[in-house]
Amino acid sequence: MDEKYFPRRLSFPKICDVLIAYLNAGADKGYVGVKDVVERTDVSLHNISRNNNFFRSWGFLEESEEEPGKYILSREAAEFAYAYRIDPKGEKTRELLRKILSKDEVLVKFIERVRREGLGRDDILIELPRIYGDLRADKVGLNAFLDMIMYAFGLEGKAAEKPIREVRRPSVKATIKPSEIGAGLPNANFTININVSSDVSPERLKEYVRAILEALRGGMEGSE
Repeated sequence: MDEKYFPRRLSFPKICDVLIAYLNAGADKGYVGVKDVVERTDVSLHNISRNNNFFRSWGFLEESEEEPGKYILSREAAEFAYAYRIDPKGEKTRELLRKILSKDEVLVKFIERVRREGLGRDDILIELPRIYGDLRADKVGLNAFLDMIMYAFGLEGKAAEKPIREVRRPSVKATIKPSEIGAGLPNANFTININVSSDVSPERLKEYVRAILEALRGGMEGSE
């Protein structure tokens, strides 16, 4: 597997903006430098430069052999950038991006796993750096890459945050044995179950039990 990099502190929409800027800058020039690109987007020169490793590793950019530091969009990336500029939500636009990303067999197999196992967003963010070995990836860039593959492979809603399951607090069951009632109730044989929520303090629970005992003693004395 060729070494792959994730975006660095760049959101998915900004990634697309940079690709469009490369398209606009190089439309009639071929290979262009970062300074030519930065004039056509509001992304800083530093941010564009540090993301060129990402663009190159995934096949969006090709670097000039004669002039290192100058780049041109691959044909597929130029088609995607053009389509995204015209119709960012179009299915054809998603398909063009999917075609680029699908060249990586590891990613294709991972997408299949996401669908098969129903992995949530947090699961994917943990798995991606481990799979590709880019353990220096930042959270912004990882989320941008995840947004990109969700967009390209139609994972919206499938790779969302897993719903938080409601955890019910166990009820506290108080059991009063006959021996605890005392000698005032001879030959008594019964059990009382009290369901009390866990937010009831021990002191309050003791008061409940004491009140029940007093009520039982009063009832037995009245029946004599």
